[in-house]
Amino acid sequence: MIDSHCHLEMPDFESDFQSVLDRMRENGVTHAISIGSLAQNERIGKTMDIVNSRDFIYTTLGVHPKSPYTNFKGILKSFEKYYSDNREKIVAVGEIGLDYFFNGRLAGDINKIKRMQEELFRFQIELALTNRLPVIVHIRDAYKEALDILKSCIKAPAGFFGGVIHCFSADDLDIAMEFIKLGFFISFSANITYKKNEHIRLIAKNIPDEKILTETDSPYLAPQAFRGKRNEPSYVRFVLQEIAGLKGIEQKRFDELTVQNTVNLFSIDGVQGFYPAVAYKIRNSVYINLTNKCTNRCSFCPKYQNQNGQNNFNVRGYNLELKKEPSASEVISSVFHYYDFNEAVFCGLGEPTLRLTTLKDVAKAVKEKGGGGIKVRLDTDGLAGVVYNRNIAHELEGLIDSVSVSLNAHNSDFYNRICLPNLNKKGADAYAGVISFIKESKKYIKEVTATAVDLPGLDIPYALNLAHKLGVKFKLRKYNDVG
Repeated sequence: MIDSHCHLEMPDFESDFQSVLDRMRENGVTHAISIGSLAQNERIGKTMDIVNSRDFIYTTLGVHPKSPYTNFKGILKSFEKYYSDNREKIVAVGEIGLDYFFNGRLAGDINKIKRMQEELFRFQIELALTNRLPVIVHIRDAYKEALDILKSCIKAPAGFFGGVIHCFSADDLDIAMEFIKLGFFISFSANITYKKNEHIRLIAKNIPDEKILTETDSPYLAPQAFRGKRNEPSYVRFVLQEIAGLKGIEQKRFDELTVQNTVNLFSIDGVQGFYPAVAYKIRNSVYINLTNKCTNRCSFCPKYQNQNGQNNFNVRGYNLELKKEPSASEVISSVFHYYDFNEAVFCGLGEPTLRLTTLKDVAKAVKEKGGGGIKVRLDTDGLAGVVYNRNIAHELEGLIDSVSVSLNAHNSDFYNRICLPNLNKKGADAYAGVISFIKESKKYIKEVTATAVDLPGLDIPYALNLAHKLGVKFKLRKYNDVG
Protein backbone atom coordinates (compact mmCIF):
# COMPACT_ATOMS: atom_id res chain seq x y z
CA MET A 1 0.00 0.00 0.00
CA ILE A 2 0.96 3.64 -0.52
CA ASP A 3 -0.48 6.55 1.44
CA SER A 4 -0.63 9.05 -1.41
CA HIS A 5 -1.38 12.08 0.80
CA CYS A 6 -0.43 12.77 4.41
CA HIS A 7 1.16 15.53 6.52
CA LEU A 8 3.95 13.93 8.52
CA GLU A 9 5.57 17.25 9.44
CA MET A 10 2.62 18.17 11.67
CA PRO A 11 3.22 18.54 15.42
CA ASP A 12 0.62 15.77 15.95
CA PHE A 13 3.29 13.19 15.00
CA GLU A 14 6.26 14.50 16.98
CA SER A 15 5.77 12.50 20.19
CA ASP A 16 5.76 9.06 18.48
CA PHE A 17 7.01 9.67 14.96
CA GLN A 18 9.15 6.54 14.69
CA SER A 19 6.30 4.41 16.00
CA VAL A 20 4.04 5.88 13.29
CA LEU A 21 6.57 4.80 10.65
CA ASP A 22 6.94 1.38 12.27
CA ARG A 23 3.17 0.85 12.13
CA MET A 24 3.24 1.78 8.45
CA ARG A 25 5.61 -1.07 7.69
CA GLU A 26 3.87 -3.51 10.03
CA ASN A 27 0.60 -2.93 8.18
CA GLY A 28 2.04 -3.18 4.65
CA VAL A 29 2.24 0.53 3.83
CA THR A 30 5.60 0.69 2.08
CA HIS A 31 5.64 4.32 0.91
CA ALA A 32 4.00 7.66 1.62
CA ILE A 33 3.77 11.10 0.07
CA SER A 34 3.95 13.77 2.77
CA ILE A 35 2.69 17.10 1.44
CA GLY A 36 5.16 19.99 1.50
CA SER A 37 3.78 23.47 2.11
CA LEU A 38 5.51 26.60 0.84
CA ALA A 39 3.16 28.80 2.88
CA GLN A 40 4.45 30.92 5.73
CA ASN A 41 5.24 29.10 8.98
CA GLU A 42 4.14 25.68 7.70
CA ARG A 43 7.28 23.63 8.44
CA ILE A 44 8.67 23.00 4.96
CA GLY A 45 12.11 22.51 6.52
CA LYS A 46 10.74 19.73 8.70
CA THR A 47 9.15 18.08 5.67
CA MET A 48 12.42 18.11 3.74
CA ASP A 49 14.29 16.63 6.71
CA ILE A 50 11.77 13.79 6.87
CA VAL A 51 11.87 12.89 3.17
CA ASN A 52 15.61 13.26 2.71
CA SER A 53 16.37 10.94 5.62
CA ARG A 54 13.95 8.20 4.49
CA ASP A 55 13.92 6.68 1.02
CA PHE A 56 10.28 5.54 1.27
CA ILE A 57 8.76 9.00 1.81
CA TYR A 58 8.28 11.55 -0.98
CA THR A 59 6.94 15.08 -0.91
CA THR A 60 5.42 17.91 -2.95
CA LEU A 61 5.62 21.69 -3.06
CA GLY A 62 2.66 24.06 -3.03
CA VAL A 63 0.44 26.50 -1.16
CA HIS A 64 -2.99 25.44 0.11
CA PRO A 65 -5.76 27.87 -0.94
CA LYS A 66 -6.31 28.92 2.68
CA SER A 67 -2.67 29.11 3.74
CA PRO A 68 -0.87 32.44 4.24
CA TYR A 69 1.69 33.64 1.70
CA THR A 70 3.38 36.94 0.85
CA ASN A 71 3.26 37.03 -2.96
CA PHE A 72 3.76 34.87 -6.04
CA LYS A 73 7.41 35.88 -6.31
CA GLY A 74 7.99 34.54 -2.84
CA ILE A 75 6.32 31.25 -3.71
CA LEU A 76 8.38 30.92 -6.88
CA LYS A 77 11.63 31.68 -5.04
CA SER A 78 10.86 29.05 -2.38
CA PHE A 79 9.82 26.51 -5.00
CA GLU A 80 13.04 26.96 -6.98
CA LYS A 81 15.12 26.72 -3.79
CA TYR A 82 13.66 23.41 -2.63
CA TYR A 83 13.01 21.82 -6.02
CA SER A 84 16.50 22.43 -7.38
CA ASP A 85 18.04 20.54 -4.45
CA ASN A 86 15.48 17.75 -4.09
CA ARG A 87 14.18 16.82 -7.53
CA GLU A 88 14.24 13.07 -6.89
CA LYS A 89 12.03 13.37 -3.81
CA ILE A 90 9.55 16.04 -5.02
CA VAL A 91 6.88 14.35 -7.12
CA ALA A 92 4.16 17.00 -7.61
CA VAL A 93 2.96 20.55 -7.08
CA GLY A 94 0.40 20.52 -4.31
CA GLU A 95 -1.74 20.68 -2.52
CA ILE A 96 -3.25 23.54 -4.48
CA GLY A 97 -6.80 24.41 -5.45
CA LEU A 98 -9.96 26.16 -4.25
CA ASP A 99 -11.63 26.09 -0.84
CA TYR A 100 -14.89 28.01 -0.65
CA PHE A 101 -15.94 26.61 2.72
CA PHE A 102 -16.17 29.73 4.87
CA ASN A 103 -18.72 28.60 7.48
CA GLY A 104 -19.90 32.17 8.14
CA ARG A 105 -16.80 32.99 10.16
CA LEU A 106 -14.82 34.83 7.51
CA ALA A 107 -14.27 38.55 7.81
CA GLY A 108 -13.81 40.51 4.62
CA ASP A 109 -14.93 40.37 1.01
CA ILE A 110 -15.63 36.72 0.13
CA ASN A 111 -15.62 37.41 -3.61
CA LYS A 112 -12.21 39.05 -3.31
CA ILE A 113 -10.89 36.03 -1.41
CA LYS A 114 -12.27 33.70 -4.08
CA ARG A 115 -10.51 35.71 -6.79
CA MET A 116 -7.24 35.53 -4.86
CA GLN A 117 -7.61 31.76 -4.52
CA GLU A 118 -8.27 31.41 -8.24
CA GLU A 119 -5.21 33.50 -9.10
CA LEU A 120 -3.07 31.44 -6.73
CA PHE A 121 -4.46 28.23 -8.22
CA ARG A 122 -3.70 29.28 -11.81
CA PHE A 123 -0.21 30.45 -10.84
CA GLN A 124 0.64 27.10 -9.27
CA ILE A 125 -0.82 25.10 -12.16
CA GLU A 126 1.50 27.05 -14.43
CA LEU A 127 4.35 26.28 -12.04
CA ALA A 128 3.58 22.58 -12.39
CA LEU A 129 3.36 22.73 -16.17
CA THR A 130 6.65 24.61 -16.45
CA ASN A 131 8.40 22.03 -14.28
CA ARG A 132 6.67 19.03 -15.91
CA LEU A 133 5.06 17.89 -12.66
CA PRO A 134 1.59 16.57 -11.84
CA VAL A 135 -0.71 18.52 -9.53
CA ILE A 136 -2.44 17.52 -6.29
CA VAL A 137 -5.71 19.42 -6.17
CA HIS A 138 -7.65 20.34 -3.03
CA ILE A 139 -11.28 21.30 -3.64
CA ARG A 140 -14.00 22.14 -1.15
CA ASP A 141 -17.36 23.61 -2.15
CA ALA A 142 -15.86 24.69 -5.49
CA TYR A 143 -15.86 21.66 -7.78
CA LYS A 144 -17.39 23.37 -10.80
CA GLU A 145 -15.09 26.38 -10.49
CA ALA A 146 -12.00 24.20 -10.14
CA LEU A 147 -13.07 22.05 -13.08
CA ASP A 148 -13.43 25.12 -15.30
CA ILE A 149 -9.96 26.37 -14.34
CA LEU A 150 -8.35 22.99 -14.94
CA LYS A 151 -10.07 22.63 -18.32
CA SER A 152 -8.53 25.90 -19.46
CA CYS A 153 -5.08 25.35 -17.97
CA ILE A 154 -4.32 21.82 -19.11
CA LYS A 155 -4.63 22.91 -22.74
CA ALA A 156 -1.68 25.27 -22.27
CA PRO A 157 1.27 25.11 -24.72
CA ALA A 158 3.51 23.76 -21.95
CA GLY A 159 1.51 20.51 -21.93
CA PHE A 160 -0.08 18.63 -19.04
CA PHE A 161 1.58 16.13 -16.74
CA GLY A 162 -1.33 14.62 -14.87
CA GLY A 163 -2.88 15.15 -11.48
CA VAL A 164 -5.17 13.92 -8.73
CA ILE A 165 -8.25 15.35 -7.06
CA HIS A 166 -7.37 14.66 -3.44
CA CYS A 167 -9.86 13.66 -0.73
CA PHE A 168 -12.74 13.65 -3.19
CA SER A 169 -16.01 14.58 -1.50
CA ALA A 170 -18.37 15.89 -4.19
CA ASP A 171 -21.81 14.30 -4.37
CA ASP A 172 -21.97 14.13 -8.17
CA LEU A 173 -20.63 11.15 -10.13
CA ASP A 174 -20.70 13.23 -13.32
CA ILE A 175 -18.24 15.69 -11.79
CA ALA A 176 -15.85 12.85 -10.95
CA MET A 177 -16.09 11.55 -14.50
CA GLU A 178 -15.38 15.02 -15.90
CA PHE A 179 -12.11 15.13 -13.98
CA ILE A 180 -11.26 11.64 -15.18
CA LYS A 181 -11.92 12.67 -18.80
CA LEU A 182 -9.35 15.42 -18.32
CA GLY A 183 -6.82 12.77 -17.26
CA PHE A 184 -7.07 13.17 -13.48
CA PHE A 185 -7.03 10.45 -10.86
CA ILE A 186 -9.50 10.55 -7.98
CA SER A 187 -8.20 9.97 -4.44
CA PHE A 188 -10.29 8.88 -1.47
CA SER A 189 -9.47 9.27 2.21
CA ALA A 190 -10.98 7.68 5.32
CA ASN A 191 -14.04 9.93 5.27
CA ILE A 192 -15.34 7.31 2.84
CA THR A 193 -15.87 5.13 5.93
CA TYR A 194 -18.16 7.66 7.65
CA LYS A 195 -21.76 6.54 7.92
CA LYS A 196 -23.19 9.73 6.41
CA ASN A 197 -20.96 9.64 3.32
CA GLU A 198 -22.92 7.24 1.14
CA HIS A 199 -22.45 9.64 -1.79
CA ILE A 200 -18.66 9.21 -1.64
CA ARG A 201 -18.99 5.43 -1.51
CA LEU A 202 -21.32 5.51 -4.53
CA ILE A 203 -18.77 7.48 -6.56
CA ALA A 204 -15.87 5.23 -5.54
CA LYS A 205 -17.89 2.19 -6.55
CA ASN A 206 -18.68 3.53 -9.99
CA ILE A 207 -15.52 5.19 -11.28
CA PRO A 208 -12.84 3.15 -13.09
CA ASP A 209 -10.54 1.29 -10.69
CA GLU A 210 -7.48 2.35 -12.67
CA LYS A 211 -8.19 6.01 -11.82
CA ILE A 212 -8.30 5.59 -8.03
CA LEU A 213 -5.68 6.49 -5.41
CA THR A 214 -5.96 5.97 -1.65
CA GLU A 215 -4.78 8.34 1.07
CA THR A 216 -5.21 9.22 4.74
CA ASP A 217 -4.77 13.02 4.74
CA SER A 218 -3.44 12.29 8.23
CA PRO A 219 -3.41 13.55 10.90
CA TYR A 220 -6.91 14.56 9.77
CA LEU A 221 -9.95 12.41 8.90
CA ALA A 222 -9.35 9.26 10.93
CA PRO A 223 -11.41 6.22 9.84
CA GLN A 224 -14.82 5.63 11.42
CA ALA A 225 -13.36 3.14 13.92
CA PHE A 226 -10.93 5.81 15.20
CA ARG A 227 -13.00 8.92 14.61
CA GLY A 228 -12.06 11.80 16.87
CA LYS A 229 -8.52 10.50 17.21
CA ARG A 230 -5.38 11.24 15.21
CA ASN A 231 -5.19 9.63 11.80
CA GLU A 232 -1.92 8.09 10.53
CA PRO A 233 -0.57 6.49 7.30
CA SER A 234 -1.08 2.90 8.48
CA TYR A 235 -4.84 3.57 8.45
CA VAL A 236 -4.86 3.82 4.66
CA ARG A 237 -5.66 0.13 4.82
CA PHE A 238 -9.18 1.00 5.97
CA VAL A 239 -9.72 3.14 2.86
CA LEU A 240 -8.45 0.35 0.64
CA GLN A 241 -10.62 -2.21 2.43
CA GLU A 242 -13.73 -0.06 2.09
CA ILE A 243 -13.35 0.53 -1.65
CA ALA A 244 -12.35 -3.06 -2.44
CA GLY A 245 -15.47 -4.20 -0.62
CA LEU A 246 -17.67 -1.78 -2.53
CA LYS A 247 -16.31 -3.07 -5.81
CA GLY A 248 -16.26 -6.75 -4.85
CA ILE A 249 -12.53 -7.04 -5.54
CA GLU A 250 -9.99 -9.03 -3.59
CA GLN A 251 -8.17 -6.52 -1.39
CA LYS A 252 -4.69 -7.67 -2.46
CA ARG A 253 -5.54 -7.15 -6.13
CA PHE A 254 -6.99 -3.71 -5.49
CA ASP A 255 -3.94 -2.83 -3.40
CA GLU A 256 -1.63 -3.73 -6.30
CA LEU A 257 -3.67 -1.62 -8.68
CA THR A 258 -3.72 1.49 -6.48
CA VAL A 259 0.03 1.19 -5.98
CA GLN A 260 0.48 0.98 -9.75
CA ASN A 261 -1.78 4.02 -10.17
CA THR A 262 0.26 6.01 -7.67
CA VAL A 263 3.59 4.96 -9.17
CA ASN A 264 2.36 5.94 -12.65
CA LEU A 265 1.01 9.35 -11.64
CA PHE A 266 4.00 10.46 -9.61
CA SER A 267 6.71 8.60 -11.61
CA ILE A 268 7.97 6.96 -8.44
CA ASP A 269 10.96 4.64 -8.62
CA GLY A 270 11.92 2.19 -5.92
CA VAL A 271 8.61 0.49 -5.17
CA GLN A 272 9.51 -3.16 -5.51
CA GLY A 273 7.69 -4.84 -8.40
CA PHE A 274 6.18 -1.60 -9.72
CA TYR A 275 7.51 0.47 -12.60
CA PRO A 276 6.33 3.93 -13.72
CA ALA A 277 5.15 4.56 -17.30
CA VAL A 278 5.43 0.94 -18.44
CA ALA A 279 1.73 0.01 -18.55
CA TYR A 280 -1.48 2.01 -18.31
CA LYS A 281 -5.15 1.21 -18.80
CA ILE A 282 -7.65 3.01 -21.03
CA ARG A 283 -11.15 1.54 -21.18
CA ASN A 284 -10.77 -2.26 -21.51
CA SER A 285 -7.22 -2.22 -22.85
CA VAL A 286 -3.86 -2.19 -21.12
CA TYR A 287 -1.30 -0.23 -23.14
CA ILE A 288 2.36 -1.22 -23.05
CA ASN A 289 5.13 1.36 -23.34
CA LEU A 290 8.39 -0.40 -24.30
CA THR A 291 10.47 2.56 -25.41
CA ASN A 292 10.46 6.30 -26.02
CA LYS A 293 12.66 5.88 -29.09
CA CYS A 294 11.10 6.38 -32.52
CA THR A 295 11.98 5.61 -36.11
CA ASN A 296 10.19 8.79 -37.20
CA ARG A 297 9.82 12.29 -35.82
CA CYS A 298 6.27 12.88 -36.97
CA SER A 299 5.23 16.52 -37.11
CA PHE A 300 1.77 15.64 -35.74
CA CYS A 301 2.98 13.48 -32.83
CA PRO A 302 1.74 14.92 -29.50
CA LYS A 303 5.18 14.24 -28.06
CA TYR A 304 6.54 17.12 -30.12
CA GLN A 305 3.69 19.61 -29.71
CA ASN A 306 5.15 21.27 -26.61
CA GLN A 307 6.02 24.85 -27.57
CA ASN A 308 8.84 25.21 -25.04
CA GLY A 309 10.92 22.70 -26.99
CA GLN A 310 10.69 19.87 -24.47
CA ASN A 311 9.01 16.59 -25.32
CA ASN A 312 5.56 16.05 -23.79
CA PHE A 313 4.95 12.39 -22.98
CA ASN A 314 1.47 12.84 -21.49
CA VAL A 315 -1.35 10.62 -22.75
CA ARG A 316 -4.71 11.07 -20.99
CA GLY A 317 -3.05 11.97 -17.71
CA TYR A 318 -0.34 9.30 -17.88
CA ASN A 319 3.26 10.45 -18.10
CA LEU A 320 4.89 7.97 -20.49
CA GLU A 321 8.45 9.25 -20.21
CA LEU A 322 10.42 6.16 -19.23
CA LYS A 323 13.25 6.48 -16.73
CA LYS A 324 14.68 3.32 -18.28
CA GLU A 325 13.53 0.81 -20.85
CA PRO A 326 11.80 -2.06 -19.00
CA SER A 327 12.76 -5.71 -19.19
CA ALA A 328 10.22 -8.28 -20.33
CA SER A 329 9.61 -9.40 -16.74
CA GLU A 330 9.03 -5.80 -15.62
CA VAL A 331 6.53 -5.28 -18.41
CA ILE A 332 4.64 -8.49 -17.63
CA SER A 333 4.48 -7.56 -13.94
CA SER A 334 3.14 -4.09 -14.81
CA VAL A 335 0.49 -5.42 -17.18
CA PHE A 336 -0.96 -7.85 -14.67
CA HIS A 337 -1.25 -5.32 -11.88
CA TYR A 338 -4.38 -4.49 -13.88
CA TYR A 339 -7.43 -6.71 -14.16
CA ASP A 340 -10.70 -6.77 -16.10
CA PHE A 341 -9.09 -6.10 -19.47
CA ASN A 342 -9.43 -8.02 -22.70
CA GLU A 343 -6.71 -6.45 -24.83
CA ALA A 344 -3.01 -5.66 -24.47
CA VAL A 345 -1.70 -3.01 -26.86
CA PHE A 346 1.94 -2.29 -27.70
CA CYS A 347 1.84 1.44 -28.19
CA GLY A 348 3.08 4.23 -25.89
CA LEU A 349 4.95 7.22 -27.33
CA GLY A 350 7.72 5.28 -29.02
CA GLU A 351 8.04 2.58 -31.67
CA PRO A 352 7.53 -0.82 -29.96
CA THR A 353 9.19 -2.88 -32.70
CA LEU A 354 12.51 -1.20 -31.92
CA ARG A 355 12.50 -3.64 -28.98
CA LEU A 356 11.40 -6.63 -31.01
CA THR A 357 12.72 -9.41 -28.78
CA THR A 358 11.09 -7.92 -25.67
CA LEU A 359 7.88 -7.35 -27.60
CA LYS A 360 7.71 -11.02 -28.63
CA ASP A 361 8.53 -12.28 -25.14
CA VAL A 362 5.85 -10.09 -23.56
CA ALA A 363 3.24 -10.98 -26.17
CA LYS A 364 3.86 -14.68 -25.58
CA ALA A 365 3.56 -14.26 -21.80
CA VAL A 366 0.34 -12.24 -22.10
CA LYS A 367 -1.15 -14.96 -24.27
CA GLU A 368 -0.16 -17.64 -21.77
CA LYS A 369 -1.20 -15.80 -18.60
CA GLY A 370 -4.40 -14.52 -20.18
CA GLY A 371 -5.56 -18.03 -21.00
CA GLY A 372 -6.65 -16.99 -24.48
CA GLY A 373 -8.97 -14.29 -23.15
CA ILE A 374 -6.66 -11.38 -23.93
CA LYS A 375 -6.11 -10.20 -27.48
CA VAL A 376 -2.76 -8.62 -28.36
CA ARG A 377 -2.53 -5.62 -30.67
CA LEU A 378 0.50 -3.85 -32.10
CA ASP A 379 0.41 -0.17 -33.06
CA THR A 380 3.42 0.47 -35.26
CA ASP A 381 4.91 2.77 -37.88
CA GLY A 382 5.52 -0.31 -40.04
CA LEU A 383 9.22 0.32 -40.52
CA ALA A 384 10.56 -2.69 -38.65
CA GLY A 385 11.35 -4.51 -41.87
CA VAL A 386 13.58 -1.66 -42.96
CA VAL A 387 15.19 -1.32 -39.52
CA TYR A 388 16.09 -5.02 -39.31
CA ASN A 389 16.56 -5.54 -43.04
CA ARG A 390 14.29 -8.58 -42.95
CA ASN A 391 10.63 -9.50 -42.97
CA ILE A 392 9.61 -9.53 -39.30
CA ALA A 393 5.87 -9.99 -39.88
CA HIS A 394 6.11 -13.78 -39.86
CA GLU A 395 7.84 -13.61 -36.45
CA LEU A 396 4.65 -12.09 -35.04
CA GLU A 397 2.40 -14.92 -36.19
CA GLY A 398 0.50 -16.40 -33.25
CA LEU A 399 1.67 -13.60 -30.96
CA ILE A 400 -0.12 -10.59 -32.41
CA ASP A 401 -3.87 -10.79 -33.13
CA SER A 402 -4.16 -7.42 -34.83
CA VAL A 403 -1.82 -4.74 -36.07
CA SER A 404 -2.47 -1.08 -36.73
CA VAL A 405 0.05 0.39 -39.18
CA SER A 406 0.55 4.14 -39.53
CA LEU A 407 0.31 4.72 -43.28
CA ASN A 408 -0.28 8.48 -42.88
CA ALA A 409 0.38 9.40 -46.49
CA HIS A 410 -0.58 8.87 -50.13
CA ASN A 411 2.98 8.95 -51.48
CA SER A 412 6.63 9.02 -50.41
CA ASP A 413 7.05 12.78 -50.65
CA PHE A 414 4.11 13.49 -48.34
CA TYR A 415 5.26 10.75 -45.94
CA ASN A 416 8.79 12.12 -45.71
CA ARG A 417 7.49 15.65 -45.19
CA ILE A 418 5.17 14.86 -42.28
CA CYS A 419 6.85 11.80 -40.70
CA LEU A 420 10.50 12.86 -41.04
CA PRO A 421 11.88 9.30 -41.02
CA ASN A 422 15.41 8.85 -39.74
CA LEU A 423 15.81 5.96 -42.17
CA ASN A 424 16.16 8.32 -45.11
CA LYS A 425 19.66 9.10 -43.91
CA LYS A 426 20.51 5.52 -44.84
CA GLY A 427 18.97 5.89 -48.27
CA ALA A 428 15.96 3.72 -47.41
CA ASP A 429 12.52 4.38 -48.86
CA ALA A 430 10.46 4.57 -45.69
CA TYR A 431 7.05 4.76 -47.36
CA ALA A 432 7.79 1.70 -49.49
CA GLY A 433 8.85 -0.06 -46.29
CA VAL A 434 5.46 0.69 -44.69
CA ILE A 435 3.59 -0.66 -47.73
CA SER A 436 5.73 -3.80 -47.68
CA PHE A 437 5.07 -4.36 -43.97
CA ILE A 438 1.33 -4.06 -44.51
CA LYS A 439 1.48 -6.63 -47.31
CA GLU A 440 3.53 -9.07 -45.26
CA SER A 441 1.44 -8.59 -42.11
CA LYS A 442 -1.69 -9.62 -43.98
CA LYS A 443 -0.12 -13.06 -44.51
CA TYR A 444 0.54 -13.74 -40.82
CA ILE A 445 -1.73 -11.56 -38.67
CA LYS A 446 -5.51 -11.99 -38.51
CA GLU A 447 -6.48 -8.33 -38.61
CA VAL A 448 -4.49 -5.57 -40.28
CA THR A 449 -5.53 -1.91 -40.33
CA ALA A 450 -3.81 0.93 -42.16
CA THR A 451 -4.31 4.26 -40.38
CA ALA A 452 -3.80 7.90 -41.22
CA VAL A 453 -4.10 11.17 -39.30
CA ASP A 454 -6.49 13.68 -40.90
CA LEU A 455 -3.82 16.25 -41.71
CA PRO A 456 -4.19 19.02 -44.32
CA GLY A 457 -2.88 17.86 -47.67
CA LEU A 458 -3.53 14.16 -47.12
CA ASP A 459 -5.39 12.59 -50.05
CA ILE A 460 -7.80 10.62 -47.90
CA PRO A 461 -9.70 8.91 -50.75
CA TYR A 462 -6.38 7.73 -52.22
CA ALA A 463 -5.17 6.37 -48.87
CA LEU A 464 -8.51 4.63 -48.32
CA ASN A 465 -8.40 3.09 -51.80
CA LEU A 466 -4.78 1.99 -51.28
CA ALA A 467 -5.72 0.18 -48.08
CA HIS A 468 -8.54 -1.61 -49.88
CA LYS A 469 -6.18 -2.62 -52.70
CA LEU A 470 -3.83 -4.05 -50.10
CA GLY A 471 -6.76 -5.99 -48.67
CA VAL A 472 -6.70 -4.36 -45.22
CA LYS A 473 -8.99 -2.13 -43.19
CA PHE A 474 -8.56 1.65 -43.07
CA LYS A 475 -9.02 4.00 -40.13
CA LEU A 476 -8.81 7.79 -40.22
CA ARG A 477 -7.55 9.16 -36.89
CA LYS A 478 -8.27 12.59 -35.49
CA TYR A 479 -5.29 14.88 -35.12
CA ASN A 480 -4.05 15.11 -31.50
CA ASP A 481 -6.47 12.46 -30.23
CA VAL A 482 -4.33 9.83 -28.52
CA GLY A 483 -5.44 6.84 -26.49
